[in-house]
Amino acid sequence: MKREFLINISFLILINVLIKPVYIFFIDARVQDTLGSEKYGLYFGLFNFAYILYILTDLGIQNYSSKTIAQNNSLLKEYLPNILGIKIFLSIIYLAVGVAFAFIAGYDLRSIQLFILIAVNLIILSFILYLRTNVSAMGKYRWDSIISVIDKVILIIVLSIFLFTSLKQTFSIYKYIFAQTFAFIVVLGVVLTINFKLIKKVSIKFSIPFAKKLLKLSLPFSLVFLLMTLYMKMDGFMLERMLQTPVQAGIYAAAFRLYEGFNNIGYLFAVLLLPMFASLLQSREKLKNLIHTGHNIMLVISLTATIIAFMYSREIMQFLYPKTFTEEHTILLKILMISFFAISLTYIYGTLLTAAGKIAVFNKIVLVGVIINLVLNLILIPRQGAIGAAIATVFTQYLVLSGQYIAGLKYFGTGFDLNLFLRRAGFFLAIALIIYFVKFHLSTDWILSIVISGIFSIIMAIITGLIKFSDLKK
Repeated sequence: MKREFLINISFLILINVLIKPVYIFFIDARVQDTLGSEKYGLYFGLFNFAYILYILTDLGIQNYSSKTIAQNNSLLKEYLPNILGIKIFLSIIYLAVGVAFAFIAGYDLRSIQLFILIAVNLIILSFILYLRTNVSAMGKYRWDSIISVIDKVILIIVLSIFLFTSLKQTFSIYKYIFAQTFAFIVVLGVVLTINFKLIKKVSIKFSIPFAKKLLKLSLPFSLVFLLMTLYMKMDGFMLERMLQTPVQAGIYAAAFRLYEGFNNIGYLFAVLLLPMFASLLQSREKLKNLIHTGHNIMLVISLTATIIAFMYSREIMQFLYPKTFTEEHTILLKILMISFFAISLTYIYGTLLTAAGKIAVFNKIVLVGVIINLVLNLILIPRQGAIGAAIATVFTQYLVLSGQYIAGLKYFGTGFDLNLFLRRAGFFLAIALIIYFVKFHLSTDWILSIVISGIFSIIMAIITGLIKFSDLKK
C-alpha cells in the first residue's frame, strides 16, 4: 500500500504540476487582473457564500461512500444509482435554500443571478467529486489522477481564447462562469461513463428507505465538511459583506487564489489517502509507515512552497497582477502562505481521523477553529480589512493542525520520533538558508532562482532522509 501510494501520488503530482500551475498562474490570475479587484471581489464573495451552503448538495455522502466502498467494493452497484438520485434531490434543495439566503444576506437581483450560475457550477462539481471518489475507492488511482486535470485543460484552452485574442475587450464575469460550466459538464460526462462501466449498467434511482439509511450514516461526515468550509470560506464572504465593498475581497482573492492553488496539492493527498488509510486500519505498523511517508512528502512540498512564496512574494504578485498590483498583495501572500504549511498537514491527519471514523473528535477540533476564526474575523476585518482576514486564517490553521496532530498521537500511536523531528527541523533550516542565499547572493532571474531552490529542496529532502530512494525503489 505504501508503494501504491508513492507511485500514485508521484503520478498525481506530476500531471498536476504540468497542468494546474499553467491554469493558476497564466489563466486564472489573468482573469482576476482583467476583471479588476471590484468585479472579481463580488464573484469571490458570492462564490464563498455559495460554497458555505455547498454541503447541502452532499450531506457527507461523498466521504462516507468513499470510506465504505474502499472497504467493500461490491457495494458500489447498490450505492451508485441510489446516491445519484439522492444528490439530484439535494441539489434542488441547495438552489432553493441558496436563493433564499442570498435575499436575506442583502444581495441585489444582479448578484443573485450570479449566485445561481455559481451554484449550478458547484452542483456539477459536487457530482464530479462524488463520482471521482468511487474511481479511487475502486483502486483506479491513475484514472482519478487524469480526471482531476481534464477541466483545467479545457479551461486553459477556452479562457486563452477570451484573454489573449481580440475577444478580451468583451470578456466578462459571465463568460468566465460559463467557461467553467462547459468544462465541468465535459468532465461529468467522462467520470459518469467510467462509473457506469464499473457497475456494468446505467442506472439512477431514488429510494426513500435507502436515502434515510444513508443520510443517517453520512450526516456526521457532513458536519466535518460544513465546519471545514466555514473556517476556509467565511473570510471571503465576511470581507465582501462587512466592508460593503468588493474591492478588499478582490485584493484578498488575488493572494488567496495562490494559497488555494497550493492547497489543491493537499487535497490530492487526501483523495488518495482516505481509501488507503481506511483499508489499513487493522494493520497499525503499515498505517504508521504510510502516515509518516505522507507527512514527509507533504512537509517537503509545503515548506519549500511557503519559504519561496514568502521570499519572492513581490515578484510573484507583480508578475501575476500587473494591472491591479498593490503592496497589500505582497503582504497578504506572505501571511497566507505561512498558514499554508499548517493546512497542508491537516490534509494528512484530518483524513486519518475521517478514515478511522473519529468524526466526533475531528468535529470538536474544527468547531473550535471555526469559533476562533469567526471571532477574529469580526474583530480584525473592520480594522485591517483583507490583512485582518489573513491573520485570522493563520491562527485558525495552526490551532486546527495542533489538535489533529495530538489526536493522531493519541489514537493511532504515530508516536513522537525525536530522530524524525530533528531531520524535519534540519530540512527546514537548510532549505530556508539555501533559498535565502539563492535570492540575495545569486545574480539570476527570479524565476530561475525559484527553480534552483526547488531542485535544492529535493536534494536536501534526500540528504535528510525525508524522501528515501529505498521507498521509491520498492
